[in-house]
Amino acid sequence: MKCSLLLALLVAVVGPTFTAAFTSTKGFSAALVPKTRLNAGPLFKGKDYERVVENIMVTKNLSREDAEKDYNAYLENPNNYALSKGEAYYRGLGYSSLMEGVIGEAEKEGKGDEVRERMAEFKKQSQIKGLSVISVFLVLFFYFKIQYDNDPTSLTYIAH
Repeated sequence: MKCSLLLALLVAVVGPTFTAAFTSTKGFSAALVPKTRLNAGPLFKGKDYERVVENIMVTKNLSREDAEKDYNAYLENPNNYALSKGEAYYRGLGYSSLMEGVIGEAEKEGKGDEVRERMAEFKKQSQIKGLSVISVFLVLFFYFKIQYDNDPTSLTYIAH
């Protein structure tokens, strides 16, 4: 019974993320990003924070407010920060997306086919992993459904 409760809790906690991941127009990574923001940078201002903000102000020629926004965005989610900066860089070069820019620049170096192949392999592996996770949750769902149909009182404590 403890295992059933643990699995039900897992589905309750992780399920909404996976549901959002496969129904979101922004994709899986956007579903994993929390909707609330925690600006940890300003809460823990110290020498390093101030030094980094001042360095950003100088190197990017930004106001203090804009430099803090830039650094806080990095602190909140370094992966999304890097992706957005990469996309902005390639858009500045005239490409319509990050992936198009990566392939276009690789083609200039004569490595376009290699990059396309790596991207296709990554996409294939990601789809296999995603379908595996969905399959596990479907199997769990049907397992609980069958258990409940056989003995409806066996899972009543989960609802409380």
